[in-house]
Amino acid sequence: MPIRLTAHQRRVLGVLIEKQMTTPQQYPLTLNSLVTGCNQLTCRDPVMHMTEGEVARAVYDLQQYQLVEQAPPDRTARANRFQQNVEARFGWGTRERAVMAELLLRGPQTIGELRGNASRMTPLDDIHYVAELLGALAGRDPPCVRELPRQPGRSVVRYDHCFYPDDEPREYAAAPITEAATTPGRPAPADDLDARLKRLEADVAALRATVEELAARQRRDEPPGPSQDDRRLS
Repeated sequence: MPIRLTAHQRRVLGVLIEKQMTTPQQYPLTLNSLVTGCNQLTCRDPVMHMTEGEVARAVYDLQQYQLVEQAPPDRTARANRFQQNVEARFGWGTRERAVMAELLLRGPQTIGELRGNASRMTPLDDIHYVAELLGALAGRDPPCVRELPRQPGRSVVRYDHCFYPDDEPREYAAAPITEAATTPGRPAPADDLDARLKRLEADVAALRATVEELAARQRRDEPPGPSQDDRRLS
């Protein structure tokens, strides 16, 4: 039977997968860290404002699906920590987890967008490899991914996960085909341009966060420079 997850449950699961791969030194996550990750302004579409109670409820629900579990107790830990369990539950490898996390955190994306966004978690060879990966995920029983109907005025298809509840409305379910969208040479609708601008801004913010994270890692890994006394002796 396919698993159906609410928006809050999808956000929590996506954050756990993401943080395990991007900040392993802070993983598993406390409830407070989960709240921060769920409400993060970058790499999220839409941006949410989940309360601690909402995150705790989503964690509890995901535990019933065996998708999340409490981490083994640690004597030095002051709070309970939680970790995802999708490897055991779905058999997702590293690259599958990166792609699925992006879909859970940002929703529908093209193959190119998925490759660029998921590469912050793990290297992805090329677009053709991502296409094969999506095909394998779509071919599972039940499927994890589906190809969406082509949007009016767009030549590239998008992909999305299959964990939506049946009664949850989705923006691509009833996209009207307008004359402006189908007539060659016509400018794109204003709302389409706004959506593309927001996505570009989110991608730039994600790249900036990745660069800052890499710079911080490099500073931590650099050996200390010679002291003043060492320079005098030399």
